[in-house]
Amino acid sequence: MRAVTLFLRETRLAFSGGGGPAAPAAFFIAVLTVAPLAIGQLPATLQAAGPGIICFAALLAVLQGAERLFVDDVSDGTLEAYALSGLPLSVVAAAKVLATAFATLWPLPLVGFGAGVAYGLPASNAALLAVSLAAAIPGLTFLTALAAALSAGAKRGGLVIALIAAPLAIPLMVFAASSGRVGGIGDASAQANVLLTCASSLFLLALMPFAIAAALKGRLE
Repeated sequence: MRAVTLFLRETRLAFSGGGGPAAPAAFFIAVLTVAPLAIGQLPATLQAAGPGIICFAALLAVLQGAERLFVDDVSDGTLEAYALSGLPLSVVAAAKVLATAFATLWPLPLVGFGAGVAYGLPASNAALLAVSLAAAIPGLTFLTALAAALSAGAKRGGLVIALIAAPLAIPLMVFAASSGRVGGIGDASAQANVLLTCASSLFLLALMPFAIAAALKGRLE
């Protein structure tokens, strides 16, 4: 019950103090809008590069707010209060990360679908890409949360988070991007990539709370 209370508290904080989904969605759209200026505007180029750009832009949108995830808890003593509350730090980490993802990142698959269509993907490919993004976002969020826990309180923490999380997120982004590139709904290869995305994200959901808890315990010592 206390975990549910913590989840609801963090959700409210993400909406009120963090601005909710507006900042990640706006950042996502901005990256997707600027990318064609770099790669060119030929339809074939946009269609080929679109899934990869969309997935990378989603990672950047997730990274955009990661620095704030634990830095205040470390600096104002909230982390010590969590440690004394009786809740395992792994449960605290899972509740905080899932609340942040639930409150701020839900528009990304919707924007990803629109971007896929705008980049010239068939609607079925764009739909699979959006489904893969929805499956990948929890895993990406937990990876960035681990990086945020490791770098909490460090100078230029946002850069450190990106350096840690981006290489770890490459397999997940490859699976998600491939699902929108190789074929539409009913294509076996596309479905396999969606399933790989789901499996990778579930693996991270199971493992990362304990890794984040270990990193936070290091901040308490």
